[in-house]
Amino acid sequence: MSKRSDVSQQEMEYWRADVAKIKEDSSHGSIYLANAAIDIVEEFVEKQLYKNRTELIQALSKLSNALVRAKPLMALIYNRTRHVIGFIQDIPKEQKDIDVIKRDTLAEIQSMRKSAKSHLDTITRWGCRLILDHHTILTHSASSVVESILLEARKQKKRFRLICTESRPLNEGAQMAKRLAKAGVKVKLIPDADIARAVKECHFVLTGTDRFTETSFINKTGTYAIAALANELNKPLYIAGETGKVLLKRTYPVRFIPNDPAELFSGGSGSLSVENIYFEETPIQHADKVIIEDGVFELKEFIDRYL
Repeated sequence: MSKRSDVSQQEMEYWRADVAKIKEDSSHGSIYLANAAIDIVEEFVEKQLYKNRTELIQALSKLSNALVRAKPLMALIYNRTRHVIGFIQDIPKEQKDIDVIKRDTLAEIQSMRKSAKSHLDTITRWGCRLILDHHTILTHSASSVVESILLEARKQKKRFRLICTESRPLNEGAQMAKRLAKAGVKVKLIPDADIARAVKECHFVLTGTDRFTETSFINKTGTYAIAALANELNKPLYIAGETGKVLLKRTYPVRFIPNDPAELFSGGSGSLSVENIYFEETPIQHADKVIIEDGVFELKEFIDRYL
């Protein structure tokens, strides 16, 4: 039975402060934040502030919408929270015991976690196969999937070099470069403006993504310029990301949210406007291969199967 028979809206939505933390978090990637989002969902299910399945679905729909609005470009948050709601909806209608529904839902969330870990491990193995001795690889921003691939290549004693961009304004690329160098990867850190020389020098570009759409992939601003230049210079571009990052525009639109202008410039006059947008769409046609948990796909096959 429900732990509470009369729960106010404010008590039911205690999670809003936690969602706000996800919205304000600009230093972590989509996998970390998607895991944080699922932690919030799991905690809500565990608290059992709802009396029946209908109340649970309604409350989780509101929570899911808030999480998606907090990070509208992160497909994992959309797909994982919607998956939990869909799972509850698919429990046979004959099942009225809310304790059983709660138990099964929590078990499904744990299963999702295991699958996500398995997918990351598999993508890491597939991606590592693309790295050969004496390769020079260029990456932009910080991706936990890319970082995992590079660390595995290092563990396998592959001899390669990495070029990392600073990835301003938050410099998450520099932070990833520091972690990889500490692990023994040979890394060269460059300013974002030096990408032309870096693309000429590299054998291929390896990037992560927050989302695949019908025609594009979404990553840190600057990716489009790197991809276009790589295409011009006949340098392959590989994208690493799981199928849970596929979220078509017809399902949920792409929305870019401006960030704090002071990160770029402060003390300006009324005639100076500052636009600080972290992410951008890059046409997926610039990619050569896509690395997902199902394997390494040539672009056309990936589009045919998943988009």
